[in-house]
Amino acid sequence: MLDEIEAYDGIHGLFVHAGLDDTHFVKVAYHEGLVPAETWLRVQDRKSHQSKFPTNGKAMNSWLVGMVKCACCGYAMHFNHCANRKGVVYHRFIDYGKFTLNGCPTPPIQLKPRQVEDAVLKEMQKRIEQLKIAKREDSKPDTETESIKTEIIRIDSEIQKLMEKLADADSVLFDYIQKRVSALHEQKSELDKKMQTMCRKRKAIDTKPLEEPMKQWDKLTVQEKHDIAAAMIDVVLISDETGIEVKFSI
Repeated sequence: MLDEIEAYDGIHGLFVHAGLDDTHFVKVAYHEGLVPAETWLRVQDRKSHQSKFPTNGKAMNSWLVGMVKCACCGYAMHFNHCANRKGVVYHRFIDYGKFTLNGCPTPPIQLKPRQVEDAVLKEMQKRIEQLKIAKREDSKPDTETESIKTEIIRIDSEIQKLMEKLADADSVLFDYIQKRVSALHEQKSELDKKMQTMCRKRKAIDTKPLEEPMKQWDKLTVQEKHDIAAAMIDVVLISDETGIEVKFSI
């Protein structure tokens, strides 16, 4: 990344140059981007999550396929569905860590897939509510932000007044006004950077695309549930000792 972080303003496009040693250099362009930055980043995030959960063309046994891992060894947990001679279907996890060289030291997990699904769904619902609350809080007036805006307006006003005096200024006053205007521009630039940084930190996640499907969860297909979970979750760690831990990507 050849430019400072402030240069990535979400407006201008980017140039990507390939180096000789398979490296890539990113440079902020002079033209406006063809795709809005927010849209681009959301698509890349969605793609990165979907690529983690291949189904190899087979029907999924659970909407959490590809997301559940052993909290002890970190290897994926396979959703295994099997039936006995009487036709009774059993649902259980198989830890892929058991088949590695060292093997996962924990006993076979007793948690059942349905237990994990129910617990994760509750955590997803809680996460959506947390994001909605955070968004409402961010929409409230912020004292520090309003103070910075007021200071920027004051600086702009002072610059305008000084510029109006230039026409009648002698050489001494002209030099003073130039220096003062330059100093004010630097102050304004620093305040603008601070404002941009604060806005980036407070940028709320849009939960609307997730809220409606979550309300109709029982009507969704396994694939639709999987897609929603993939957009929200990074990994689900399970263990009989520590329970179920959901790590969200949003």
